[in-house]
Amino acid sequence: MRSCPSLTARLMTLALSVALVGAVVSPTFAVPTRAQALKLKRAGESDDGAAARLNEEGKKLVRKGKYYAALDRFHAALALFPISNAIFNVGSMLYTLKQYQEAFPYLEQTLRAPLAPEQRQVVLRYRADTLKFLKMTHAAIMVRTNPPGAKVLVNGKALPFPAPTRVLVRFGRSDVTAKYPGFSATTVVVKSSSAKPPKDIVVRMKREEPYAKVTVRCPKGADIFIDGRMSGFSEARTKLLMGNHVIRCGKTNHSQAFERKVDVLRRSDPSFSNTFDFSALKQ
Repeated sequence: MRSCPSLTARLMTLALSVALVGAVVSPTFAVPTRAQALKLKRAGESDDGAAARLNEEGKKLVRKGKYYAALDRFHAALALFPISNAIFNVGSMLYTLKQYQEAFPYLEQTLRAPLAPEQRQVVLRYRADTLKFLKMTHAAIMVRTNPPGAKVLVNGKALPFPAPTRVLVRFGRSDVTAKYPGFSATTVVVKSSSAKPPKDIVVRMKREEPYAKVTVRCPKGADIFIDGRMSGFSEARTKLLMGNHVIRCGKTNHSQAFERKVDVLRRSDPSFSNTFDFSALKQ
């Protein structure tokens, strides 16, 4: 996580600004996407340069009392480049707007940055206040994943930073889900109460089998062989390892036998399918 120049002065200035305000909770704030943030870049500006500028613009908006506009700028800055000052500023703004659950992960992440003692005291105070405001309904637990670096969702809502990370779970039941490329999404159910606080968890994920669904069509009545194994007649539906395979359509009264090499893929696009249709070939 990269820090901006003069981080101490900037963080303290913003902290003092927001401390003067008792904001009222407003409707849920829509976090800008990266595509939206890119529209705010100026010609020739790098991602980190644009992020630093947007972060400064956000701080000016704070001083004018335009807190949601400032939050928009801070979020846009993070969508372009993860500067630590913007991470704190998002957490600070959400805290000021009394969106404590949303503020918590940003305050936690800020504590991972190299902070001066006065910086750390500000962040720790905000974090302690957040936990105090939520103590009747939530508790914080550390979530670690195997492999580390997984995306974490609590009750279906994605958190902004990967594991290991400390998260808030609501008393009762909370579903903590971890997602990581190449591994099956895994959910751990956390049950707790104010009398029985939740414990830290480790979410262990299993590597996904590198298979994909495949449909093969040959001329009507033809035997279908996949990698030398008989798999059906006319049409076969099966699962194959991703990679290269050989499909052989047998001889019929209207077509000669033939072979084709195919490449089995797996993509996240739901419209994509591994369908190999040779039914019209008469070789």
